[in-house]
Amino acid sequence: MRAVGATPGLFRIQLNQYWDETQIGTGNQDPTVTMLVYRKNNPRLIDRIEISLQEKVPLTFDNLACAEFRKLSFTEARYYATYQFNVSQYTDPGGYYVVWERCCRNDGLTNVRASTVNGVAMTFYLEFPPMVKNGGNFINSSPDFRLPNGDYICINKPFTFNASAVDADGDQLRYSLVTPLNGYTNKNNPFGVETARTSYPAINWGTGYSLTNVIPGKPPLSVNPNTGLLSIRASTEGLYLFTVQVEEFRNGERIGLVRRDFQLPVVDCSKNTPPAAVVSANGKRAIDMAWCGSQPLVLSVEKNSAWAYQWQKDGDNISGATSDTLRVRDSGVYTVVKSRANACANDTTSQGIKITFVTAPAVKLSLSATKPYCTGDTLTLQAQGQPNYVYRWQRDGKDMTGEIQSRLRVYQSGKYEVFAKPTQAVCEGQDTLSITVNPRPVAKISAPVLAFCPTDSVLITATESPGNSLAWQYNNTRQTNQTDRFVAHQPGVYRLVVTAPTGCTAGSESLTLTQYAQPVAQLDSIPSFCFGYTRTVTLRGQPAGGVYTGPGVSGASFDPSQAGPGHHTITYTYTSDKGCRAEKNRQVEVSGGLNLTGQETYRIVKGRSVQLVTKVNEPVSRYVWNPPAALSQANVASPVASPEVTTPYRVTAITAIGCSATLAVEVEVIEPLYIPSAFSPNGDGQNDEWIIPNATSFPQCEVFIYDRWGELIFYSKGYAKAWDGTYHQEFVPSGVYTYQIRTNAEPLFTTYRGQITVIR
Repeated sequence: MRAVGATPGLFRIQLNQYWDETQIGTGNQDPTVTMLVYRKNNPRLIDRIEISLQEKVPLTFDNLACAEFRKLSFTEARYYATYQFNVSQYTDPGGYYVVWERCCRNDGLTNVRASTVNGVAMTFYLEFPPMVKNGGNFINSSPDFRLPNGDYICINKPFTFNASAVDADGDQLRYSLVTPLNGYTNKNNPFGVETARTSYPAINWGTGYSLTNVIPGKPPLSVNPNTGLLSIRASTEGLYLFTVQVEEFRNGERIGLVRRDFQLPVVDCSKNTPPAAVVSANGKRAIDMAWCGSQPLVLSVEKNSAWAYQWQKDGDNISGATSDTLRVRDSGVYTVVKSRANACANDTTSQGIKITFVTAPAVKLSLSATKPYCTGDTLTLQAQGQPNYVYRWQRDGKDMTGEIQSRLRVYQSGKYEVFAKPTQAVCEGQDTLSITVNPRPVAKISAPVLAFCPTDSVLITATESPGNSLAWQYNNTRQTNQTDRFVAHQPGVYRLVVTAPTGCTAGSESLTLTQYAQPVAQLDSIPSFCFGYTRTVTLRGQPAGGVYTGPGVSGASFDPSQAGPGHHTITYTYTSDKGCRAEKNRQVEVSGGLNLTGQETYRIVKGRSVQLVTKVNEPVSRYVWNPPAALSQANVASPVASPEVTTPYRVTAITAIGCSATLAVEVEVIEPLYIPSAFSPNGDGQNDEWIIPNATSFPQCEVFIYDRWGELIFYSKGYAKAWDGTYHQEFVPSGVYTYQIRTNAEPLFTTYRGQITVIR
């Protein structure tokens, strides 16, 4: 358990297992494990913590040949996770313990009495103090065992093994050998249960073995209680299980403990002990030395295929370091274990070489220019060191001859390194800066002509540059167009700026366009014509030499009859010697003929008036009526006529261009009905009939005559035959009779009522 930061209850929980890869069929390689946390006093389950397998690291053996011969292959499996404890649940002064139980261990343990039925189980166990003491948070990390070398013991040879741990809190640590725990699992029930335990059973030692005789020898296996260093001179071959327990004390009080189980083989390594390897540093016999960290340091030993090597740093095997050379990067004491490459035999360890790396003097590279860096830019690298430094430079690993100043001008891409030191120092400071100088894009524009007419334009095109962005300029002002084509309508200076995806830009050469003078065309006005005009008109335009176009135009003449009726546009086009064109348009109207229409006959009753309405198909400038007598106006389209007698009129309409039309109109004046009030149908030949003058002017009239009792005694449609004073062919008596006459027609649509006297 390692506390994470200062947050109370936040820990990294880690469980390390060591798997025998020659017995992977035991099924112990679990993807996750569940750690159970109990209170120690009156045990009670407090927490369940599930953690996953995160790493697998192979153990490195000093003597690879012997390890392979003895089929020794182990992997450290690391399970870990960060877990937040509920601090309020961890206040018991007696503390707590974490346990994980699992069956089974690998077979063939020499010092353990194994049960073929139940197997030998294992129990990982750790104790920790309460997280709250005296009303405040109590921070503690448990001791952490170092990663062991993949080691074995040679029989009858003194052997030491570092089984120590480190404590993040600086607590005092005390080591002891203890009997490994078996726990409550077995082959049939391989996983631990949550039942709280006051203790966990230990393994059963085999015959002749005990805690004081874990590995037989002279002396047997023992541990230094202060350093955790194991020592033995073993006398019997085998595979031995034991446990190192480390207790932590703070201010004299034991606050926790953790146990680690170990398995070490004892083998016979008595054959052909090789001489110890002689270590060289950069080709010279190595001695303790101080070395500059900025320069490579290579340790080497004799290159011989008969020997196998395992390099160590501070007594720990360096994983993968099995060649005859070793590149050193850290301070420490370096040794190499030498053994036979193809036989399991005794090995030897070289004399330790203490390497102390000297801190290089500080030097820092900087570049004041901002990206992007582009071809043609001048960049200056500045090395910042002390005033008395001497400098040397490299580009891409090669010395730059003659460059010894703190500044370096850079024109091309590369990895630049500066080395600097005080004049008398051996160790150089170093800094590196990689610079990429990007090529500039191509910026080139062209136009088919450099001068153009005011009414024309010029297409400027850019050299194809896919992936780049384009910005056009006109008289140094940025334009919105971003394509590779620009249509220029104005004279001036045009330029293109091209930007590559890297940010590098390039500007084209300027393109200056000029504009020719614009010619001015003139065309004399053209009169309008009435339809049927047969003569041609000569067109006159300036400057001379232009071309006339339009309906009815032939050469420099206009023929109204060819153009036909309508409004026509005649164009004069003049082209200068520079090819610039000018146009002048004139409108000409050819009338299609004036059409004057209206009612030709009007009938009015004498003493009345009528409006004479006319219509035309185009505007008229004036009207003339003849005769003007009895007209309201003689110069309008529709005057009011009030003649006393029937009168014929003639109107003439004239347009602005002189086109005319005539219409004849007659106003017929009708006398009203004159109805006599009496007649004498007595046969004397005078006034024998009821004669109504001008009744014939009303041929549709109806005449009704009634006696004094309202009986109809006469009816006539039209009055072609006058009433003779009879009814049913007999004369009516003298007296007063009532009449009603309906005219039934214009201009006098009315009904006359009155009385007529018949006299005898």
